[in-house]
Amino acid sequence: MIQLNHVYKTFFKGKDTEVHALDDVTMKVKDGDFVTITGPSGSGKSTLMRVIEGMECADQGNCILNGIDLAKSSDKKRAEIRNQKMGIVLQDFGLFNDQTVKQNLQLPFLIAKRSIKSANIRAQEILEYLHIAELMNRKVQTLSGGQKQRVAIGRALALNPKLMCFDEPTSALDPSLTLDVAKLIKSLSKTGMSMLIITHDMEFAK
Repeated sequence: MIQLNHVYKTFFKGKDTEVHALDDVTMKVKDGDFVTITGPSGSGKSTLMRVIEGMECADQGNCILNGIDLAKSSDKKRAEIRNQKMGIVLQDFGLFNDQTVKQNLQLPFLIAKRSIKSANIRAQEILEYLHIAELMNRKVQTLSGGQKQRVAIGRALALNPKLMCFDEPTSALDPSLTLDVAKLIKSLSKTGMSMLIITHDMEFAK
């Protein structure tokens, strides 16, 4: 599914603040794999994830997703791949706080130009699966951190992605919710999706 070949990424080239975020990274993630990428803050984990998602292009090397070289794809094509092939859960959730849970779950369908009817049916399915159907018409700004995390995961699941990407999925949560999120991610992995998780929390990774 994912193949990184000798990937390099440097920021602020030629300046005193030059940072070698990725230095000759080669890795492979196969269909159905469950992979955690660990390391301290500033070690390049999020940069690696952004290269895999096509948000950043490597300076050298390539990132191939299902046979497609992301570095050779247009911005539009990479955005289409993120929307339809990946489920991305951001560290800060990335939700629209002034919109309802239902509206947030509809967003991937609108971007993909799918029907509102199909979006509504899928939103109901996901919220029931995540046990938060009662939150459908609540505005995101009224939710707890744990509820927002489930909504963010729900939005990532909207178009049945083959790959789920989590960037520090517990960093914004109370420690008491970490086990709950771990159980949810583990249950998702059993559906056959590939799981890629970035975390600095070794206990969570275990």
